[in-house]
Formats: sequence, structure tokens, C-alpha cells
Amino acid sequence: MRIRIIALICLALGLISSPGQAQLIVVGSGAANACWRAAEFGGNMNTGFAECSRALAQPSISLYNRAATYVNRAVLRMSAGDNSGALADANIAASLRPSLGEAHVNRGAALLNLMRPEQALEAIDLGLERGTKRLHLVYYNRAAAKYLLGDIPGAYYDYIASSDANPEYAPTLEALSHFEVITQPSANSGEDIILDVVALSDPVHSP
Repeated sequence: MRIRIIALICLALGLISSPGQAQLIVVGSGAANACWRAAEFGGNMNTGFAECSRALAQPSISLYNRAATYVNRAVLRMSAGDNSGALADANIAASLRPSLGEAHVNRGAALLNLMRPEQALEAIDLGLERGTKRLHLVYYNRAAAKYLLGDIPGAYYDYIASSDANPEYAPTLEALSHFEVITQPSANSGEDIILDVVALSDPVHSP
């Protein structure tokens, strides 16, 4: 049995700030950029990891790009099954830039793979609070954390949120097939009242 967790979000490099808004852009063609491309698009994992490490060894790398590179290397580590290493990298990214939502949600993904759902839920909630993209992945992983903690309705509604964010995301649709919603007709509004949500089978672990 393995846990269905999505190795989350890679970060593009560079940061442009304007009042009330920050935009991420891809810049340059150096090691940090190669690290991001490996994490975002795949390829040779060893080469990608080496590019990440080479970027981090450069004294001239900006604070933001250093944090983003740790986020991206965490994704590569998670893809290789090194969840402890991924957690260490995501922790460093979060300490360098606490406002970086992606660092926290990737901490959550690594913690889930390490079967530490309570801490994972805290990290994912913090990532959502700080702001992040690809919300269908974030809600998917938060649903898994809630399921592992016994919050079946909470897990179901987060899978719904994941589906709302990306209606075509197949893992979410598959996870929702494991739930049954028990309803009762309403005498007043004409709409069904949800009485309970039950899990018919495990949406988190795969054979």
C-alpha cells in the first residue's frame, strides 16, 4: 500500500513586486532555472538535483531564488521517494521566505508521505493562508490529511474544493468515487439536506 499524495508545486524564478501584488516570472538560464525545469517538467532526476545543488552553492543567488530552489529541489526529492530530504528542503525554504505558500504546502505533502497528517494539515493550512497556486493539488492533499485524521466529511468537502478548482483533475474524481453522501429531502426548500458523508472505501491509499 502506498499513499496517494501529489508532489506539489514548483516555483518559477524571479520576483517582481507592485503594491498589493507579486508576480512570479522565469528568468535566466542558469542552474536555478535548470533546477526549476527539472522539477516542473521532469527529465533526468540526477541531473536536475545536481543543477539545484549547483545553484544553491552560488553565493550570488538572491534570497527569493534560493528559497524557490529549495522548494524545487524538495519536489525532486519527493518524486524520488526521499520524503525526509524533501521535508528538510521545504523547511529551509519556509525559513528563508516564510511568506512563500508553496514552501508550506510542499512541507505538507512531505509530511503526509511520512504519515504525519496532523502536522501536514497545519502546514497546508498555512500555505493556503500565505497564498499559493494550483489549488486543486493543495485541496487534494489537505483532503488526504483530513481523511487520515478521521475527518471524513472534511476530506470529502476538500475533494469537492479540489474538483471545483480543476474539474478535469482525474485523481480527485477518482477519490470522490469512494464517498457516499447521505441526504434527506427538505420539506421546506425542496432541496436535499445532507445528513452525513461516509467513506465506502479508502480514497488515500492505493494497492
